[in-house]
Amino acid sequence: MHVSDLNAPWVEKVLTEADGFDISGGLAGIEVTPIGTGKVADSCRLTLDYADTSIPSGSAQRPASIVAKVSSAADESRGAGRTELNYLREVRFYEEVAPQLKARVPACYYSEICSNHTEFVLLLEDLSPVRPGNQLEGCTVEETALALRQAAGFHAPYWGGEELRGLSWLDISASYWQRFEEMMPVWFEGFTERYQERFDPADLELAGTFVARIADYYARLRQIPFTIQHGDFRPDNVLFDVKNEPGTLAVVDWQTVILGPASVDVAYFIGGALDTETRRANEDQLLRGYHQNLCDLGVTDYPYERLESDYAVGTFGNLVIGVAAAMLLERSEAGDDLFVSMVTNAVHHARDRGGLAAMGVGERATAHV
Repeated sequence: MHVSDLNAPWVEKVLTEADGFDISGGLAGIEVTPIGTGKVADSCRLTLDYADTSIPSGSAQRPASIVAKVSSAADESRGAGRTELNYLREVRFYEEVAPQLKARVPACYYSEICSNHTEFVLLLEDLSPVRPGNQLEGCTVEETALALRQAAGFHAPYWGGEELRGLSWLDISASYWQRFEEMMPVWFEGFTERYQERFDPADLELAGTFVARIADYYARLRQIPFTIQHGDFRPDNVLFDVKNEPGTLAVVDWQTVILGPASVDVAYFIGGALDTETRRANEDQLLRGYHQNLCDLGVTDYPYERLESDYAVGTFGNLVIGVAAAMLLERSEAGDDLFVSMVTNAVHHARDRGGLAAMGVGERATAHV
């Protein structure tokens, strides 16, 4: 389905069948407003014009608006959504996993995907008014702690991942990581050629060492407890002050969800949300807070010392995604700035936390006073 396919009769029909949704009297119409900046799928807000105005709207059961997420109108993006299972993963996440989590995610009223995984539609709770996160602007320490509390909420319920093993749409790390293991040397060569002048040579050297030993990276990731991993957990994919409620946060954009190591999400968010000096000053406190959140939610077999080691490995996540995205997505000035920032911060992060040593490669953590 595409944005142009959305219409009041269809929306009324599917919402009539949605649990807990009051569509009494039907819809007189809908107003469609594009929202978001996603490249793989298209999103829009549907303002609902209820035919029976005598029934108050604006409640959870009869909201004034909802959000529709559908296949991209662009052929290339739609193809990527299919081949990378992005559409399938997000639909199945809302159908099968989201209800079991202890994290704030949008409620899903309706979901559908075609048999070849190319066309899909999600009708989701509209969380506005909200304050979207921004990767380039970063987050405060308090906002980062709030995000990590939510991370514990979606990591803890399936900790260890045994209930999710074998799900064809989710348990895909073997094939997913194999592709990255094969392609990272090629992508990194192109990345270096394009951006070399924007890097300190020592940073590129450490990045190059990591890429040369990327098989060790994925071998080490396999030793970390698996669970629901967001896969792209960063400021751009969270919403603050949900429905104007200060101090709240919701996690969105679940099209990269995977059965994988929890600590990668944690390192990915901290490394992408905080500038280097702020991270260094607050990182241990944030990690201890996340670990306590896990314990409070029933994860009792994961010592803090193991989290520290697993987290150190996860610091390379921003490097992996930054390099891959720079080589695979359409180039732009804003994209250049973002990907260079991601890789630079990842290198500093990994150096500070001894990421290579945690992989078994040999560089120890760097102390900062």
